[in-house]
Amino acid sequence: MTLVPFTDCCAMLGIDAKTLRNWLRQTNLEWAAHPKDARLKCLTQEQVQQLASLHSRPLPLPGSTPPALQETAPVLGLIGEHAQTSPESQAQLVQATPLLPPPMSEEADFRKKLSCLERSITSMQEQLAQLALGLLQERSLRYERRLSALEAHLQPKLDAPACVHELEAVVQAHQSEPPSTTARRLHPAELRARSRVIPLIEYGAAGTYVVICPQEGALELVPDSAEWFEWFATLSSFRFVGQQGRFTAYRDSKHGRPTRSWRAHRWIHQQDYKHSLGVTDQLTITRLEQVAAILQAHVDAL
Repeated sequence: MTLVPFTDCCAMLGIDAKTLRNWLRQTNLEWAAHPKDARLKCLTQEQVQQLASLHSRPLPLPGSTPPALQETAPVLGLIGEHAQTSPESQAQLVQATPLLPPPMSEEADFRKKLSCLERSITSMQEQLAQLALGLLQERSLRYERRLSALEAHLQPKLDAPACVHELEAVVQAHQSEPPSTTARRLHPAELRARSRVIPLIEYGAAGTYVVICPQEGALELVPDSAEWFEWFATLSSFRFVGQQGRFTAYRDSKHGRPTRSWRAHRWIHQQDYKHSLGVTDQLTITRLEQVAAILQAHVDAL
């Protein structure tokens, strides 16, 4: 029976020691003990060929395989038999006995180096993936910080637009002037600009709510009064700037026809946040402030 040492088996199959042990465990193959040294683990030539066939591993050519342990056994036996002979004959027998296994073939060495290279490439790919993930997370965090800083910088200007106060002052000055008999006709561009402006309800510095209509100017409406709800019934949209926040409200439509339901919208970080206001009879100051606070909470959570 021809025995092949453990290290030579790894070299012939082109695998490492751990892989060889796993293959033996899967195929229920057992080690064979060396007849002279029980510490050496060996496999038979048939077992090596069986493993190579199961895992499609080419074996080296017969000329490049290491000499089997069985070939050295007769020589070792001759050494024991001729132990009583002359010192010259013992020296010749020792020189003829191979003390070290021959070097592995070039093909096995190449397979071993290729296996090490594949493991190094796999480890490098994992490190690059972790590095790229860390860079993406850092960039996302940096962008979020910039957006938060920009939102904090623009928030006071958006919450208290100066154009509203200027528009209120212009309307009051226009109302205080005596009517002119020769009123100037509005340019078509001015008419289109006024048609795009929607009514505004704003909490003023005096602690009262100011209602401004683009066509009629400032309206003296008492919140939650009958005139208040009648005015809402004539609108399709309006803008609210209150104590708790702000939003733009639009009337819902069904099958292309407007309904009595309203919905508040606010655009925050390229996303439209919506909340129901209820029907026209529910548009009280308390309800408007409540919805404005709900939409403002989305800004504070960023």
